[in-house]
Amino acid sequence: MSPALERAGSPEALAEPVRKVGSGWVALYVLANVGMFIPMQAPTTFLIPEQIARIDPAGKVGSYAWVSMMGAISGIVLAPLAGALSDRTTSRFGRRRPWLILGSLACMAALVCIGIQTTVAGVAIGSLVLSAAFMIIGAGLSPVVPDQVPVEQRGVVLGWAMVPQAGGMIAGGLLLGLVAGFSAQYMMMAALLLLVLLFATTMKDPPLPLRHREPFSPRTFLDGYRISPREHPDFVWAMSSRFIMGLGYGMGTLYMPYFLDDVLHYERLFPGRSTRDGLLIVIGVNCLATISTVVLTGWLSDRLGKRRMLVFLGGVTMAVAAVPLALSPTWAMTLVAAVILGLGYGVYLAVDTALVTEVLPSSADRGKDMALANLMTSLPYVLVPPIASAVLGSPGGYRSLFLCSAAMSALGAVLVWKVKGVR
Repeated sequence: MSPALERAGSPEALAEPVRKVGSGWVALYVLANVGMFIPMQAPTTFLIPEQIARIDPAGKVGSYAWVSMMGAISGIVLAPLAGALSDRTTSRFGRRRPWLILGSLACMAALVCIGIQTTVAGVAIGSLVLSAAFMIIGAGLSPVVPDQVPVEQRGVVLGWAMVPQAGGMIAGGLLLGLVAGFSAQYMMMAALLLLVLLFATTMKDPPLPLRHREPFSPRTFLDGYRISPREHPDFVWAMSSRFIMGLGYGMGTLYMPYFLDDVLHYERLFPGRSTRDGLLIVIGVNCLATISTVVLTGWLSDRLGKRRMLVFLGGVTMAVAAVPLALSPTWAMTLVAAVILGLGYGVYLAVDTALVTEVLPSSADRGKDMALANLMTSLPYVLVPPIASAVLGSPGGYRSLFLCSAAMSALGAVLVWKVKGVR
């Protein structure tokens, strides 16, 4: 916050939270995450790859890479922009609520539109709009925890909130199995956004007084991308660790549908079953392992006051998970890797987010800074498709891809020790 605004005194919207949130607030926040993560994950994991494979069976790998990049690119500019504008919103309805409502409505429209597309270009454009809409929701949802939850409660709150992120794919896969046809399946995903609207309309969201609004200009926005390593080294290292971890996780998971099809030949291995059935099993095993650790480690990080060790252990475990697939690409090893990856991801997920909330540079820029931090988990998905396509075209194929995944996850885990302001 600027010195002039600091002298004016900090309003409730910018104050550091000290009062613990109740179970009702946590429940609604978790439901909002259900409404966001299932429609975010299930279409990109199940529907879009299958839709592209049906539209362009011969070029599905390249087409999927292109569509994935289109969807992720929008977040590079829009996520921090939406976060910065959310920080400066002076609506009488609060700073975060308008963005949650606008983003949810846009997501619903985008999902319905993707469901009726019959070309790769149409799916790509729809994916771009959908990603942008999720960035708008994130501008309202991501800063809510540093806005309203005290530091000593963030681990457990985020632990519960990450359960939908951890279980979103398996829950989404099961829900998609209840209806047939892309249109109906996308409409089901769109209906889940009502949970975000429920949280948006019921949460407390103190308005920001106009006199406390930071000035905004294109130059101010671009300057927001430049976080000084000298002034905020912990935030920079936390984001660097996140980015490298995102590369590792993306390399190990993004092409799993095609790994099951092209390497394991799942449908020949288990006649009568589809590749989607196999993917659902892998995701289910992974999600159960993740859920088994995510809440516990979030709570444990609050109790111990130590976050870096847990983030490190989670990252190393995720690195180990890729090794079985590189050395022995069998169905049994795929399930073993899914369990190990889930355990590590559960340890990493909530604790890393809690760590990031403690090193945010400014209370006045929580939305923008959380968007930048979250961008470090989505930006890798812009880079993973071209990197993976190049690696998969090499003699090492999927073995090299999984070894690269392990190396990136290990490096990301090591970098968290550079964060000095958090235990």
